[in-house]
This record gives sequence, C-alpha cells and structure tokens, in this order.
Amino acid sequence: MKKLDFKKIKINKDIIRKIFVIIVPLLILYNFESDFLTKNKTIFLAVIIIYSLYGFLLSIFKNTKWSILIICIMAYIISTVTSFKLEFTSDPFYVSDILYAFDASEIVEIVDNSLGVTILKLLPVLLFKLFSYTSIILLGFYFNTKIDNIKKRIICFAISFGVILVLFLPIKATNKFIIKKFYAISARTEYGTFVTGEYYYQEFGFIAGIYGTMLESRVYKPDNYNEEEINRIVLSKEKLADTTLGKPNIIVVFSESFWDIDQIDEVTFNKPITENFNKLKEKGLFFNMISPSFGGISSNVEFEFLTGGTLNYFGMSYVPYMNLYNNNQYYDVPSIIHELNNNGYYTKIVPFSSPNLFSCGKVYNYMQFDEKEFIAKTTTRHLKGENVIKIDENHLKGQNASEEYVADKIIEQLNNKNSSDPIFYMTLTMQAHMPYNEDKYDSYDIEVVDSELSEDLNKELRTYAQGIYDADKQLGRLYDFIMSYDEPTIIVFYGDHLPKLEAMNYLDYFNTDDKKLNLYRKYNTQSLIVANFDITSLRLENREIKYLSPDLLSAYILNHMDINISNYYSWLYSTKDTIAASNRYIAIDPDGELYYTSALEGEMKELYDFRESVQYKYFIKK
Repeated sequence: MKKLDFKKIKINKDIIRKIFVIIVPLLILYNFESDFLTKNKTIFLAVIIIYSLYGFLLSIFKNTKWSILIICIMAYIISTVTSFKLEFTSDPFYVSDILYAFDASEIVEIVDNSLGVTILKLLPVLLFKLFSYTSIILLGFYFNTKIDNIKKRIICFAISFGVILVLFLPIKATNKFIIKKFYAISARTEYGTFVTGEYYYQEFGFIAGIYGTMLESRVYKPDNYNEEEINRIVLSKEKLADTTLGKPNIIVVFSESFWDIDQIDEVTFNKPITENFNKLKEKGLFFNMISPSFGGISSNVEFEFLTGGTLNYFGMSYVPYMNLYNNNQYYDVPSIIHELNNNGYYTKIVPFSSPNLFSCGKVYNYMQFDEKEFIAKTTTRHLKGENVIKIDENHLKGQNASEEYVADKIIEQLNNKNSSDPIFYMTLTMQAHMPYNEDKYDSYDIEVVDSELSEDLNKELRTYAQGIYDADKQLGRLYDFIMSYDEPTIIVFYGDHLPKLEAMNYLDYFNTDDKKLNLYRKYNTQSLIVANFDITSLRLENREIKYLSPDLLSAYILNHMDINISNYYSWLYSTKDTIAASNRYIAIDPDGELYYTSALEGEMKELYDFRESVQYKYFIKK
C-alpha cells in the first residue's frame, strides 16, 4: 500500500477560510461559556444569539474580520465586567448594567480601597482571556472573507435581523414561550441555585443567562388583570382603628448589610456584636423580614419600604429606581412620603452616597421629599440642582461615613428642629458596605476567639462584624437620646440585606439539610421599632405579628398612627394575615411556615396573583 505524502497535499486556503468563517462564532461562544457543551437546552439559544449577531454584523461590514473584532471586543468587556462584579457582589453582567454607565465613578468610589488588590487577583484570568480573544481576532484577519454579493448580504441581514427582533423585542407571547420552554420558570420549586445571578448563569450558561435575566425582567399586564375588581377590593379597605403610635417624629435608619450575626453559634467573638439590638427587642417591636436582595442592590429594599411595592413581580436584574421611574407620572405613585406629606410631616432623606447612585436623586424628587441631603466622598459629578456635601475625612471609617457620624447627624437634626410639625427623617448608612478585606479598618474592637473556619474567613467575618458592632453601638446611643427627648419619637431600624461573605459557604447555619430554611436564612434580615412613649398594646399585638417584609413595614407604621392614609396602604397591611413576608423565591405565613413562592397554593396563591395586578395598576400602568 502506497504511503500518503502529506507534503504533496496542497491546502486550499479558500476552503479553510470558509470553514473558519463558520466555526469562529463557536470559538467565541466557547470563550463565553467554557463548558457550554454540558449545558441544558438553553445552549441552543446561545448558539442562535451569537450566530445572529455575527450574521447581522457581517451583512453590514461585508468583511468577517470586522464582525469578529466587534464581537470579541464586546465579549471581553462583558467578561471583564462580570469578573469584577462577582468579586464585589453576587451578580454577573446584566443587560440593565448599561444603565450604570454614568454611575461608574460612584461605584468605583465605593470599592476603591480594595480595587487594586482585586485587579491583581483577576489579572491572570483577564490576561488569559485577552490572549484568547486576540488570537481569534488575528485568525479572523488572516482568514478574512469578504462578501460583495449584495443579494447574499440582504438575505444574511434579513434572516439575522429577523431572528434578533423575534428574540429581543418585548413581545409578551414570544417572551413567555421562551421562558417557559427553555428556562422552565413555572417548574422551579427549589431556588437554592437562584439566590444570585451567578448561580443562574451556572444553570443556564453565560449568554443564555444574560438573555434569560433580560426576559424575566420584563413586566407585562397580568393575564387575569381586572381593574374593577382591584378598585372594589382595595378602595373599600379602611384603616385600622388603632392609633397607638400617634403622630411622632419618625427616624428611619436603613442600616447597610445589618444582620444579627450573634445568631451564629459556630463563631465566637470576644464580645457580643449586636448587644443593643437584642436588648431593645425586649422593649420595642421586632420583626423578621425577607429581603428582596442578597449581597447588594440596596435600592430595591429601599423601594419596597418607601412604596409598599414588591420586587416579587420583577426579574432578577430589575432595579425599579432605574427601570421604572422614568416619567412625570411617577409623582403620583404610592409612597409613605406622600402619606406623611399629606398629614403635615416634614420629610427628609440623608443618603451617604451620590444622587447618581441608582438614580436615587431623581426618584426622591418623584417621591416629593421636602429635603434631600446627599453626603458623599466626592462632589465632582451629580444631578443638576442636587446639593451634595463632601464628607470630611474625620468622619470616615473604613472608607465610608462612620456609624457615629450618622448618629451625630440624626441627633443634630432633632436638636435643631424648629417647627412643632413632626419630621420623617430617613438615613442610609454605608460603613458596613462591602468589601470586607482585613485592612478596611485601622483598628478593631472585636476579635474572633473560637472558630473552625480558616484564618482568612475569620478575618472576613471580623471585618464585617466590626461594621455591625459600630451600627449596634450607635443604635443604643440613639435610643438613649430619644428617651430624653421631649417630643414623641420612634426609631425604625432595619438591615437591607445580608452581605456576600465567602464564610457563608462553610457555616452550618446557612447549609442545613433543609433547603427552604437555607434559602430563607440568606434573605432573612430583621427590623426593630422603638419609641420614647408607651407602645405596650403594640407589643402585645407583636406576639402575633412576627414576620413582615420591608414592603409591609411602612404599612404597619402608617396603620398604627393617628393620621389619614390611603386605601392602598390600608389594604396592603391586611395582606400580612395571609403572606407575612416574601420575595420572589421564598415566602412565610403568619405562623412561620416556609413556602417556595413559585409553589404557593390556595388563598396564598390567590392573594399573590391579585397583588401582582394591584402593583401593575399603581406602578406599571403609569
């Protein structure tokens, strides 16, 4: 048998070029997905998306090299953004992240004390990806194929652009079909893998993950929407007769990442971390909450408290402050601020951040706060007409405003109160914000004295606990102050969400054999209401009301005050008797029984669906 002489075989470059042109999108896709062949059927969506984009660009630029170049640049940017987001939050890149483009300086400012360390940590991965995409680009230039035939380009454009329109236009029937068939949204019962966007992408793949979170974040009119029925039920609901809270000054402390870490018995500190919080639970009103967020996006928790709306009916990547509040009709949507303004309150909000962050400056205007006082580390760029005060370095702790300074501002506000009208004062703290690297603080008041975790994890926990310790200390100070204050005053103190801590992956508290309980604990924050006057009757009632989500907390307050409120808040508060607290994944009834939100039945399911229609009427229909 004659041997085959490979040296005499002439390779047809045109054939290789044509083969490469077909395969190159798969190379790009592989860089996106890494293990895409093992993914479920959403991989077909990823293939369709990448080839449609490739075909669309090819029909415009005629040369495959430019199409490949553009896709690779986009892929590398998205990949880099995801790498950094996962280091600081629990979420990868979302399409909605484009809305943050103008907030980049504020976001960098939040994490600036660990940005350099993070860059060094990610550098090997980023360089490898850069090499990978650069290789694809160079091959694309070497095997470039030019399409001059106008008919072929028109056909390529028509097919690819048509597919893109079908996939990406907000067409309810198409979007719902894709979600149901490819993402099996109606069949989800165990949401342990959906606590964060990172897990979502691991389940469905990177490109399909980006696409899926975009589809699930679109809001449509509920199928069973009946406005007459909504008006009949909601507008007929009257306020509670109870007026125990009267008409007090209301101080709201929105405490960044506050959570009662003393609940964990696997780690022992040299002193209690939340001593004041736990002592005041015996004097005030305490509620277990289910936060809509984990590890970040505090504005979503803020939205729930201020409006009574819920994130349950929005997707994972949806941020109402940025996606919803976009026209002047939002001056009329429900909020506790409207209710209090209508009852003679002076309303003020003091965030220790820029008005650009989550577009909150614009949203506060829609809510019609009487006064906004932004206190940030920089005033270089902010919304027109917004007053931003640069914080003095002496008031910083861990690169953010100290908890002590936050308390100072509250006490100063009450001491300088001129009018007899009550005030609603809400402040949003920042000291306990991530990251939790060891050098965040110059010195520590606490130490880990007993733990089976690694040294690095103990350091992470200590850094987090220091912020909580300081917040708890100032809570005690504020309570002591209002007890000597001569006007009726309440403090509403609550944590927005749990932090993203690597230690959570190793603590038994978050990793029991009960998946529902694990899910609940990752979203379970607490709220506390204390007063400088007698609230004994509410404390007796509080024995029955043990759970409230942030969206029902404001309704609770309003319904126990001596003021007139809208039927919306009267009806909203009544829902606690069926669903006490919930987010899009986990729900709890008044007796403490846990449910997967997607698997609610009977009266709970009816209320959940009806509330979606109510939210559509009051918020989305605008």
